[in-house]
Amino acid sequence: MIMDDSIFLSRMRDIQRLCEKYHAAKFSKFLDSRSQALLDINGISGTLFGGYDGAERKILGVFPDWQEPDTALFPIDILKISVKGDNFPSHRQYLGTILSLGIERDKIGDILVCERNAYVFVCSDISEFVKGNISKIGKCGALVEYTDLKSVILPAKKFENIPCICASARLDAIVSGLMNKSRNEAKNLILSGRVCVNHFETQRTDFVLKEGDLLSIRGFGRAEIEKIGAKTRSDRVHITFKKYI
Repeated sequence: MIMDDSIFLSRMRDIQRLCEKYHAAKFSKFLDSRSQALLDINGISGTLFGGYDGAERKILGVFPDWQEPDTALFPIDILKISVKGDNFPSHRQYLGTILSLGIERDKIGDILVCERNAYVFVCSDISEFVKGNISKIGKCGALVEYTDLKSVILPAKKFENIPCICASARLDAIVSGLMNKSRNEAKNLILSGRVCVNHFETQRTDFVLKEGDLLSIRGFGRAEIEKIGAKTRSDRVHITFKKYI
């Protein structure tokens, strides 16, 4: 279920009010990148932490004036899921198995996948339940155990660089070049609400992107504009994307 932005913001402000009322640290569940951007846009302050540096999904922590923000207090556990077998599970399979237990998505943070194991960041109040109820991921037998950042080296996030020549830095031109589709097909994708820029849907085909902007296309994935380079003789633009895989 997708929560209305106004309801989400009201809940986040409730966390701030509860912190002020009880003079104690209060925490949200895990927030995706769009929700984190909404906090910033609407002036809702606090400390965001997802269990490790560079986490994508994060919890908002609000601390009282007397207390220094401390990431050690965030209600996050790390579960290491080790698998046996020849067919290594995908991120989707790990996530699907956990969700099949009836757990809401906002109780789960990042899932970092290696070949034979994955590190799953979860809210502390459901970690024991997850640990005790997973014995398989896909067709692979699985062992779930607690771990911590002192005991593991987390796998790096993977991405690929995609060089492209686009007609311009307009959104429709960039979607066209990135997906190798016609300009008209790209326009239809944008107008149908399947494209987000920096976590927010836009239907402006003439929106001009810049380096560092994040483009999300439903059915394609996410790509960051890493570099906008020189123009060609035909006035087209060299653009390098960093696509997350």
